Amino acid sequence: MKHTEETQVNPRGCKVKRCTTCLVDIVYPDNINPSNFRNHTYICRTCDLKKEYQKEKKRRKNKKVGDKQHLTDMLDGCRARSRKNNILFSLKIKDLRELITDTCPILGIKYEINKKNKQWGKGKGKNNWQTSPSIDRIVPNKGYTKENVIIVSLMANSIKNQATPKQILKVGEFYEELYKEKGIVNG
Repeated sequence: MKHTEETQVNPRGCKVKRCTTCLVDIVYPDNINPSNFRNHTYICRTCDLKKEYQKEKKRRKNKKVGDKQHLTDMLDGCRARSRKNNILFSLKIKDLRELITDTCPILGIKYEINKKNKQWGKGKGKNNWQTSPSIDRIVPNKGYTKENVIIVSLMANSIKNQATPKQILKVGEFYEELYKEKGIVNG
Protein backbone atom coordinates (compact mmCIF):
# COMPACT_ATOMS: atom_id res chain seq x y z
CA MET A 1 0.00 0.00 0.00
CA LYS A 2 1.52 3.29 -1.07
CA HIS A 3 0.93 6.52 0.80
CA THR A 4 1.39 9.90 -0.79
CA GLU A 5 1.86 13.12 1.06
CA GLU A 6 2.53 16.70 0.07
CA THR A 7 5.96 18.19 0.57
CA GLN A 8 6.23 19.73 4.00
CA VAL A 9 8.83 22.18 5.28
CA ASN A 10 10.41 21.65 8.68
CA PRO A 11 11.47 24.53 10.99
CA ARG A 12 14.99 24.63 9.48
CA GLY A 13 13.56 25.20 6.01
CA CYS A 14 14.43 21.72 4.68
CA LYS A 15 11.89 19.79 2.63
CA VAL A 16 10.34 16.72 4.25
CA LYS A 17 8.75 13.73 2.53
CA ARG A 18 7.38 10.55 4.03
CA CYS A 19 8.73 7.10 3.12
CA THR A 20 6.01 5.29 1.18
CA THR A 21 6.98 1.98 2.81
CA CYS A 22 7.52 2.64 6.53
CA LEU A 23 6.05 6.19 6.81
CA VAL A 24 9.15 7.69 8.41
CA ASP A 25 9.96 11.33 7.53
CA ILE A 26 12.81 11.90 5.06
CA VAL A 27 14.49 15.32 5.24
CA TYR A 28 15.96 16.73 2.02
CA PRO A 29 18.36 19.70 1.85
CA ASP A 30 17.11 23.09 0.60
CA ASN A 31 19.07 22.93 -2.64
CA ILE A 32 16.93 20.13 -4.13
CA ASN A 33 14.61 21.30 -6.90
CA PRO A 34 10.94 21.01 -5.74
CA SER A 35 9.93 19.74 -9.18
CA ASN A 36 11.87 16.56 -8.37
CA PHE A 37 9.29 15.79 -5.69
CA ARG A 38 6.38 15.37 -8.09
CA ASN A 39 5.12 11.94 -9.10
CA HIS A 40 7.77 9.97 -7.20
CA THR A 41 7.68 7.32 -4.55
CA TYR A 42 9.91 8.11 -1.63
CA ILE A 43 11.89 5.40 0.10
CA CYS A 44 14.11 5.90 3.16
CA ARG A 45 17.62 4.45 3.23
CA THR A 46 16.61 1.58 5.55
CA CYS A 47 13.74 0.45 3.31
CA ASP A 48 15.93 0.84 0.23
CA LEU A 49 18.62 -1.40 1.77
CA LYS A 50 15.99 -4.02 2.71
CA LYS A 51 14.66 -3.97 -0.84
CA GLU A 52 18.18 -4.37 -2.30
CA TYR A 53 18.91 -7.20 0.15
CA GLN A 54 15.76 -9.06 -0.97
CA LYS A 55 16.72 -8.60 -4.64
CA GLU A 56 20.22 -9.91 -3.94
CA LYS A 57 18.83 -12.88 -2.00
CA LYS A 58 16.50 -13.78 -4.89
CA ARG A 59 19.32 -13.34 -7.43
CA ARG A 60 21.62 -15.64 -5.45
CA LYS A 61 18.89 -18.24 -5.04
CA ASN A 62 18.33 -18.39 -8.80
CA LYS A 63 22.01 -18.28 -9.78
CA LYS A 64 23.40 -21.42 -11.37
CA VAL A 65 26.97 -22.53 -12.07
CA GLY A 66 28.13 -21.04 -15.37
CA ASP A 67 25.19 -18.71 -16.01
CA LYS A 68 25.79 -15.08 -16.94
CA GLN A 69 25.28 -13.74 -13.41
CA HIS A 70 27.62 -16.31 -11.91
CA LEU A 71 30.38 -15.58 -14.43
CA THR A 72 29.88 -11.82 -13.95
CA ASP A 73 30.27 -12.22 -10.18
CA MET A 74 33.45 -14.29 -10.65
CA LEU A 75 34.82 -11.72 -13.09
CA ASP A 76 34.03 -8.83 -10.72
CA GLY A 77 35.93 -10.60 -7.93
CA CYS A 78 38.99 -11.08 -10.15
CA ARG A 79 38.84 -7.49 -11.33
CA ALA A 80 38.73 -6.23 -7.73
CA ARG A 81 41.69 -8.44 -6.70
CA SER A 82 43.70 -7.33 -9.72
CA ARG A 83 43.12 -3.65 -8.90
CA LYS A 84 43.92 -4.17 -5.23
CA ASN A 85 47.16 -6.05 -5.99
CA ASN A 86 48.08 -4.16 -9.18
CA ILE A 87 47.90 -7.31 -11.33
CA LEU A 88 47.23 -7.51 -15.08
CA PHE A 89 43.57 -8.18 -15.90
CA SER A 90 42.17 -8.84 -19.39
CA LEU A 91 39.41 -11.43 -18.92
CA LYS A 92 35.93 -11.25 -20.42
CA ILE A 93 32.79 -13.26 -19.72
CA LYS A 94 33.20 -15.18 -22.98
CA ASP A 95 36.67 -16.31 -21.79
CA LEU A 96 35.18 -17.76 -18.61
CA ARG A 97 32.30 -19.34 -20.52
CA GLU A 98 34.87 -21.28 -22.58
CA LEU A 99 36.72 -22.43 -19.45
CA ILE A 100 33.95 -23.47 -17.06
CA THR A 101 32.69 -27.05 -16.84
CA ASP A 102 30.32 -28.86 -14.44
CA THR A 103 33.12 -30.49 -12.46
CA CYS A 104 36.56 -29.61 -11.16
CA PRO A 105 39.17 -30.83 -13.67
CA ILE A 106 41.57 -31.67 -10.85
CA LEU A 107 39.44 -33.31 -8.15
CA GLY A 108 36.47 -34.36 -10.28
CA ILE A 109 33.91 -32.95 -7.83
CA LYS A 110 30.69 -31.35 -9.09
CA TYR A 111 30.59 -27.57 -8.69
CA GLU A 112 28.01 -25.99 -6.38
CA ILE A 113 27.43 -22.32 -5.71
CA ASN A 114 27.37 -21.17 -2.12
CA LYS A 115 24.13 -19.58 -1.08
CA LYS A 116 23.95 -16.59 1.25
CA ASN A 117 22.60 -17.06 4.80
CA LYS A 118 23.49 -20.73 5.01
CA GLN A 119 26.00 -22.25 7.38
CA TRP A 120 29.29 -23.72 6.24
CA GLY A 121 29.77 -27.43 6.57
CA LYS A 122 28.40 -30.61 5.15
CA GLY A 123 24.84 -31.84 5.18
CA LYS A 124 21.45 -30.86 3.90
CA GLY A 125 20.98 -27.13 3.39
CA LYS A 126 24.57 -26.25 4.19
CA ASN A 127 27.26 -24.72 2.03
CA ASN A 128 30.38 -26.63 1.18
CA TRP A 129 33.05 -24.08 0.25
CA GLN A 130 35.24 -26.79 -1.24
CA THR A 131 32.90 -27.32 -4.20
CA SER A 132 32.67 -23.68 -5.27
CA PRO A 133 34.23 -22.90 -8.65
CA SER A 134 37.11 -20.43 -8.49
CA ILE A 135 39.47 -18.79 -10.94
CA ASP A 136 43.07 -19.88 -10.49
CA ARG A 137 46.04 -18.09 -12.01
CA ILE A 138 48.30 -20.85 -13.29
CA VAL A 139 51.39 -18.66 -12.88
CA PRO A 140 50.55 -16.24 -10.04
CA ASN A 141 52.73 -13.33 -11.22
CA LYS A 142 51.32 -13.31 -14.78
CA GLY A 143 47.88 -11.97 -13.88
CA TYR A 144 44.34 -12.69 -15.02
CA THR A 145 44.62 -13.43 -18.73
CA LYS A 146 42.79 -16.05 -20.78
CA GLU A 147 46.02 -18.03 -21.26
CA ASN A 148 46.91 -17.94 -17.55
CA VAL A 149 43.67 -18.93 -15.80
CA ILE A 150 41.73 -22.11 -15.19
CA ILE A 151 38.49 -22.68 -13.30
CA VAL A 152 38.90 -25.24 -10.51
CA SER A 153 37.19 -26.01 -7.21
CA LEU A 154 38.05 -23.77 -4.29
CA MET A 155 39.53 -26.83 -2.55
CA ALA A 156 41.98 -27.46 -5.43
CA ASN A 157 42.79 -23.75 -5.61
CA SER A 158 43.45 -23.63 -1.85
CA ILE A 159 45.82 -26.59 -2.04
CA LYS A 160 47.74 -25.07 -4.94
CA ASN A 161 47.74 -21.60 -3.39
CA GLN A 162 50.33 -22.34 -0.71
CA ALA A 163 52.75 -24.70 -2.43
CA THR A 164 54.60 -25.50 -5.62
CA PRO A 165 53.58 -28.55 -7.68
CA LYS A 166 56.66 -30.44 -6.40
CA GLN A 167 55.75 -29.68 -2.78
CA ILE A 168 52.17 -30.81 -3.37
CA LEU A 169 53.41 -34.10 -4.87
CA LYS A 170 55.80 -34.63 -1.96
CA VAL A 171 53.01 -34.15 0.57
CA GLY A 172 50.71 -36.47 -1.43
CA GLU A 173 53.35 -39.19 -1.70
CA PHE A 174 54.21 -38.91 2.00
CA TYR A 175 50.60 -39.32 3.11
CA GLU A 176 49.97 -42.10 0.62
CA GLU A 177 52.84 -44.09 2.20
CA LEU A 178 51.71 -43.18 5.71
CA TYR A 179 48.16 -44.38 4.97
CA LYS A 180 49.56 -47.70 3.65
CA GLU A 181 51.69 -48.17 6.80
CA LYS A 182 48.78 -47.41 9.12
CA GLY A 183 46.23 -49.37 7.07
CA ILE A 184 44.07 -46.32 6.49
CA VAL A 185 41.71 -46.57 3.56
CA ASN A 186 41.79 -43.31 1.60
CA GLY A 187 38.17 -42.29 0.99
